[in-house]
Amino acid sequence: MVKMKKKSSGSYGIYGIRTVESRRSRTGLYRVFAVLLFLIICGAIVWGIKAHSDSRGAITPDVVKPLPDNDAAALTFADERAFEDSETAAAIRDYRARENDASAESQFDLQEFERQRLKQQRKLYDDALQAFNERKFETCRTILRDMLVPMDSSDSLYEPAANLLGRASMNIYNSGIDSETNADYTVKSGDTLSKIALNYNTSVSAIQKANGMTTTRLNIGQKLKIPQSVWSIEIRRSDNKLLLKTNNRLFKIYNVYPGSAISQSFSGTFRIFSKQKDPVWRVDGHTYQPGSAGNIIGPRWMALKGTGASADAAGTAIHGTNRAGAPDASPGAPGYFRLSNDDVKELYDLVPLETSVEIK
Repeated sequence: MVKMKKKSSGSYGIYGIRTVESRRSRTGLYRVFAVLLFLIICGAIVWGIKAHSDSRGAITPDVVKPLPDNDAAALTFADERAFEDSETAAAIRDYRARENDASAESQFDLQEFERQRLKQQRKLYDDALQAFNERKFETCRTILRDMLVPMDSSDSLYEPAANLLGRASMNIYNSGIDSETNADYTVKSGDTLSKIALNYNTSVSAIQKANGMTTTRLNIGQKLKIPQSVWSIEIRRSDNKLLLKTNNRLFKIYNVYPGSAISQSFSGTFRIFSKQKDPVWRVDGHTYQPGSAGNIIGPRWMALKGTGASADAAGTAIHGTNRAGAPDASPGAPGYFRLSNDDVKELYDLVPLETSVEIK
């Protein structure tokens, strides 16, 4: 808008045209500055993207290294990147060497453990043998019990230790002073050996042996040692051993030879429910007298009957053989759980009726 302004001289001048032109000029400058600012920002963004891309492309194994204490990470990185840095390469070689030698080190540890174990077994056996030779049978038995419990029957010293344990135990038992197996008894009027044996759950022969008796005659007031321990038997099918125990402590180990009447899977809990000396063997309508070649059960017979969960199991027995020495160990040899005749006679005299038998 144009206005006229009267001057002091009385004339009029133009007012307002300069203001409009000034506004238009400033608006143009703002637009130029905005365009320049936009171009600067775009350039900065482009430069940043390019710089980031260049820096990523410049990464090398010298810039990024795995942790020096992580050999596994170093190995993976070296395999993927073909990293040849000398320090890391040495760590990789060390890792690979340890990995390859792991089985060898483990084998060495096992061999060393086995050497130490055998050394300890030998020391225990030598100590037990020395005690036996010095007639310290209780000491010998204690050492061998501790030695045999953790041992495997395949160990070289198992059989010698088992035999020595049996000899020590029988020496103690036959002495009549075994605190584990004997109790004191004074004969009263009306006593007989069979009656005493029944009352103490033992056998007449066991009482005779414990007291060095050759007859069954008794005198009132006579002092007797009565075998009173709780006997138990464990038949181990894995290595065919019969473990005789007193009060759950190992007394003696026998070799047992399962006959063809026993399957490998046969197991369970049983008890001795009958015993026979010099039994007659009857089979398939034939009768074989004691001592005859056809009497495969030998001089002693201990019949077993199942108990508990094994109550319905087939009957079986522990018995001798018709062979001198060890029973026939060939596959298909007849019989049940067979012992040598010397062993079965000894076991027969030791264990009474109702002795528990566990077959594993």
